[in-house]
This record gives sequence, structure tokens and C-alpha cells, in this order.
Amino acid sequence: MRTVVGAAVVRGARVLAARRTAPAEAAGRWEFPGGKVEPGERPDDALVREIAEELDCDIEVTGWLQGAVPIGETHVLTVASARLVRGEPDPGAVDTPGHDLVRWLAADELDEVDWLEPDRPFLPELSTILRAEAARLQTSRRGIFFEEDDALAVAGRLAADGWAVEVLRERYQGEDDDEDHPWAVVTDAPDLILEVLVDEHDGWLDVPDDVPAAPPLDLPTAPKRIKRDLG
Repeated sequence: MRTVVGAAVVRGARVLAARRTAPAEAAGRWEFPGGKVEPGERPDDALVREIAEELDCDIEVTGWLQGAVPIGETHVLTVASARLVRGEPDPGAVDTPGHDLVRWLAADELDEVDWLEPDRPFLPELSTILRAEAARLQTSRRGIFFEEDDALAVAGRLAADGWAVEVLRERYQGEDDDEDHPWAVVTDAPDLILEVLVDEHDGWLDVPDDVPAAPPLDLPTAPKRIKRDLG
């Protein structure tokens, strides 16, 4: 059996779905983009290559969903979770596109598209992943920026200091188009640290109402006495 790999690319509690243009029996239906693993090729490497070839963007594989689904009698599909590390998925940017449209779907939107049968068994686990990610994002600190370079600079500073951080494209309610949308830096760094970086890069701080405020610093009420050994 030859292995086919698909990418469940997750960003901002949404997963990337791509609409097929060929073959005729699959045209107009949706899938996790990917392709065949070549002989001697690692599945992770094959998936990174296929996404670059199909959608002109780079991903990083972060794990593998459970199970494998036969495709006919000669192939078997496995699906990896992944994240974008460069570019935006664009099927129109490649010479021989196999897709004509992409969508970012939240957990409650997975049933809005007509998935190919081999992809469907992976949807329940993926829905759980997306709901957990949505819950995490609701309690994270967010710095908002209109310039991608500013967002990446702040994210780099936070990551270098050991904080968890990711850069997401902010979306307005009900809109899917990325044009003119701001960038969000989502992090577990304290408000004070993020606020300083936001001010340096002309952004603003967006903290959910249910995130508890950081406790005040325990400042001394008198100068600290230093004991010295005078013996």
C-alpha cells in the first residue's frame, strides 16, 4: 500500500480545507491538501513538499492524527496536524493547481463543506483539537498590529525570552478575506511585558475580559538592609 499524506493546517482555531479540481469524480469536493509519499521519503518531508507545490506556502508538521484510511486497494491516507510558517495558501499561485479554493473552518463549520470520504474519519478528532484551541485563545493575551513586520518582531522578542507565542491573521466577524486585516500576536506572556512591546511597535493590547489581572508586585516598604561580615 502506498501512503498518501494530508495536512490539517490549524491557525486561530480554524483548519485549512481545499477544494479539488480533479479528477472529475473528486472535483468540487473538499480535502486536507497533500499527496503521495515518494519512495525513500519521510511522510513529514513529503507533506511539506506537497503543500509547497500545491498551495505555495510552507508548513511545519506538529503531530499526526490517529488512524489511517484506505483509498481504494492501493493507497492509505494519514493526516498530520500542522501550522503555517511562511506565506498564505494560494492554489492560484502554482503552475498546475489541483485546487481552486481554500477555506479556514472552525469546529462548528466542518460540516459546511462536502468532504471527500477518506478525509471524513479524521473530522471528530480534529473538531476536538479546534475546540481546545478556541478555548485556549479566549484566555490568551493578544497584541494587535497592522504591519506583519511589527507582529513578527514582537513575536521574536517574546519567543527569545521563553514565552509561548504565535502570529495569527486577525479576522472581522463573518469575513474570510485577509486583505487589510490586522495581525495578532497571541502569547502567555504577562500583560506588562506585552504592553511594552506593543507600545514600541505602534500596536494595541487586547486582553479578554475573563483573563485575571496580574497580581501587584510585592514592593518593599523600606530599604533592604544588607548584612556584611565585619569580622
